[in-house]
Amino acid sequence: MAKILIHVQHLLGSGHAHRMAAIAAAASARGHDVALASGGRPLRLELGNAKLEQLPSLVAADAHFKDLRDDQDRPIDAAWRNRRVAATHEVFARCQPDLLVVELYPFGRSMLAFELEALLAAARGIPVLCSVRDVLQRPADTAKAAARIAAAARFDAVLVHGDSTFLPLEASWPETATLGTKLVYTGYVGPAEGAASAAHDEIVVSVGGGAAGQALLAAALPLAQARAHAGEKWRIRIGNAANVPTCANPAVVCEPNRPDFRGLLRQARLSISQAGYNTCVDLLQARCPALLVPFDAGNEREQTIRARAFAEAGLARVCAADELARHIDRVPVPRAHNIACEGAAQTAKLFEQWLSPIPLPTGPI
Repeated sequence: MAKILIHVQHLLGSGHAHRMAAIAAAASARGHDVALASGGRPLRLELGNAKLEQLPSLVAADAHFKDLRDDQDRPIDAAWRNRRVAATHEVFARCQPDLLVVELYPFGRSMLAFELEALLAAARGIPVLCSVRDVLQRPADTAKAAARIAAAARFDAVLVHGDSTFLPLEASWPETATLGTKLVYTGYVGPAEGAASAAHDEIVVSVGGGAAGQALLAAALPLAQARAHAGEKWRIRIGNAANVPTCANPAVVCEPNRPDFRGLLRQARLSISQAGYNTCVDLLQARCPALLVPFDAGNEREQTIRARAFAEAGLARVCAADELARHIDRVPVPRAHNIACEGAAQTAKLFEQWLSPIPLPTGPI
């Protein structure tokens, strides 16, 4: 058994944390002692036998990721940064990991360099891996992009949670190709299979677990109310919002997120969603007809790039939120695919390539 520490920060949505939780659970299932240090607002995460280490929480006020707030919705300051560094150092000292995994940095999370560089310094002498999703947000500044590639070269490997035959990392950040064999593709990472829903022939709308889906929700609600009068059944998952809207038509069900989402998709007539990582992995596994409305506020390109790949592969149709009514009846059945989707288990296996052999006990048993 090895000790593994995984660091993750979610700022706006919750996808990063859920992806890394699935990896932590898979590694713990292989007998490792795994801790997930999470720097976002507390979430309910499926961790298996892994432990959660909650750091002082940080959230972005909007999609520009410039205005960062603490758990009291106050702008962070030097005192908060010092507390965060101290908390991360305490977790590292307590865990004494044999392997450190840092999610996204240095390709992103530059606002956390004060914390993560200290963590990397503490980890000298053990393997350190960078974990990234299938699509990255490349800086427009070429010098910044080159500096982040150079920083990534310090890591023992960059684990890409995607499939290079479907959507290579170079599609969003061409210079990552210079990392050569340090780029290791794991396949897409999804959570454990949820329970099947009793729903049939529904149109399922989902907006993820963060605040980024409000434009889609605002467009979908009136459309659902109008079309439900013609006999359609709609189920709208509104995320983690505290106030669930009341739907006058009983054929429109509005509810918060639940663990049965993938089972729901397997029986749905159509999925309408953004193109976030976790939702798209669910669509790959459910093979449900899908209409994708990528989130693109604040110059975000990640979901647009992923949605385009889905459309080009015949797996979904893409439109803007205000175009739902025009595209909803034109979504094709998704083509068959062989995209790798066992990324959590594969990542857990890959960890062991960088772990030093752990000596077996000697002497009488």
